[in-house]
Amino acid sequence: MEKLNYHWYAIYTKANGEKRLFDHLQVKNIECYLPTRKVLKTWSDRKKWVEEPLFKCYIFVKVSFKEFFNALNTPGAICYISFGGRAQSIPEFQITNVRNFLHQCDQEVSLTYEHIQKGAIVEVLNGSLKGIKGEVANIYGQVRLLIRVNSLNCSLYANISREDVKLIEENSAQRFSC
Repeated sequence: MEKLNYHWYAIYTKANGEKRLFDHLQVKNIECYLPTRKVLKTWSDRKKWVEEPLFKCYIFVKVSFKEFFNALNTPGAICYISFGGRAQSIPEFQITNVRNFLHQCDQEVSLTYEHIQKGAIVEVLNGSLKGIKGEVANIYGQVRLLIRVNSLNCSLYANISREDVKLIEENSAQRFSC
């Protein structure tokens, strides 16, 4: 019997359809991941914390060739994120980094699509993000820990005080895995 190779892919979804697609994929027993964050929403009469997808219109699936089209033929799925006409697989360590980052982070998480220059590689020594490694950028005078998700061309970042990080490499131009 042939062993199936499973890879992570990002599926582009209908607007505000991430949670419904996630539910449909789980019914089909397809491994999927929908990273979420808590956001304080304000209406005219109240404020409420709501959970929303971190990546708007994206959901991650781990499929083999056998399930590749089954996942795409799920209500709410539009297409796989592709480059050069081929679906782009996402390395396992990048999905693990996002999971670990969101699990260990007890503060508000922000997402940016602006291009952030690669900088020094650091490891967090204290706090809820202890042990996480990432790239540092100085934004508005603060040190921010970046966990780069290269396949999506975006970065996650959180405020970390300068005293809570240890320098591992200066101005590393190479990709790293945690």
